[in-house]
Amino acid sequence: MKTAVISLLLFCNLSAVPLTLNDAIAMALKSHPQTQLALLRLQSTQADTQAASAALYPRIDLNGEYYPTKTVVMPSNGTLSTHQTDAFHADVSGSYSLWDFGRNDHLIQATKFAQEGSIADKRSIENILIEQIWFQYTAITYLNRLIETAQKSAEFYQAQYAQAVQMREVGLKTHADESRFKASWLEADDRLSIARSEREKALMTLGLLVGNDNATEIDEADFDHRTNTLAIAFEEKNAIRQELSLRNAQLQKLQTLINRDKALSHASQKQPYGNVMLVGSYGYDSSLASYDSSQIGIRGTIPLYDGGRLSAEAQKSRISLSLAQKEYENTEKMLWQELYGAMLDFHRYDETIAAKEGVMTAMQKTLTLTQGRYTQGLATYIDVLESQSVLENARVAHADAKLQKIRAWLTVQRLLNKGN
Repeated sequence: MKTAVISLLLFCNLSAVPLTLNDAIAMALKSHPQTQLALLRLQSTQADTQAASAALYPRIDLNGEYYPTKTVVMPSNGTLSTHQTDAFHADVSGSYSLWDFGRNDHLIQATKFAQEGSIADKRSIENILIEQIWFQYTAITYLNRLIETAQKSAEFYQAQYAQAVQMREVGLKTHADESRFKASWLEADDRLSIARSEREKALMTLGLLVGNDNATEIDEADFDHRTNTLAIAFEEKNAIRQELSLRNAQLQKLQTLINRDKALSHASQKQPYGNVMLVGSYGYDSSLASYDSSQIGIRGTIPLYDGGRLSAEAQKSRISLSLAQKEYENTEKMLWQELYGAMLDFHRYDETIAAKEGVMTAMQKTLTLTQGRYTQGLATYIDVLESQSVLENARVAHADAKLQKIRAWLTVQRLLNKGN
């Protein structure tokens, strides 16, 4: 069924089967360029780990040299004589690191931490995409509510205008009533047109996110079912902040970068100690005579002078570590502020939604009464316009409060790595 829905979305027009939230998320995670880039970065760090691990294995090289002309100096009867000849040399050499004071181990650890950071970065990108899909669904639903409100308002003002025209013709109302209702009707029509245009933009954005260039219709019933069950448990502050540190993908990435820079710092500090290697070779030479040669032994290397390169690299690694630590601290504070604010907003908008629902119920009754009084000449058109305006504002504010509540919930889900 899921495959059939996806196929319809890719090849059909706006009359296609509405897109459910699950399918939209699955399509975005599969096809969006950001997820593809994150996957490529992960594969790159995996290759880095494999390359660094190769330092723990022996290295074997095949070497060959050929010289068409080579001058050979040889002693003969107490004197030196020279001979011109060609020369050929070939050998197989091998080396194996016996001891480098753990430098390669730290370098391998650094690449593994970088790989973990790429995994966390991929999760962070996925959470952002999921949040964007949810938000587009929310925006489309919100705009549908605005369209509904504007349409009802336009129909109301149109009916009032027609009624005012009839009442003016029989001398019960004036041109002022007629003109003001017509102006309100035109304004409502303009708001309706703007809301429809914005909705088409949101549908197109959703289509681009899921990999469909055409505008995509949403399954609003599926969305309403989900949003009616949204909830956030409000725990103690320290517990929430600790959960943020443990679960947030962005902070996880920064923590792995700190660990990576620590490993690199340890590796750079051990570079001046040099290394000890097991070396060996077996070769064949052909010049004035042909012979085989072989050797095996241990070679130690200690850098004595390099122009300050090693000390500069060690200093650079220490600075990188300090930068990573400060970036983590700064990011954690900003994310905690964002998270706590979103959780407060989520619960506050419950009160706003309830209040606006009460206003809509009350103003609908008031508007009905005012209309009746207006037709009887007991109220002016200004009273009718005022009641309708309050009702419209309450409807828009009610939809906006739902939008902001869902946005707050989405922020919490992203920050606590719960989008997946």
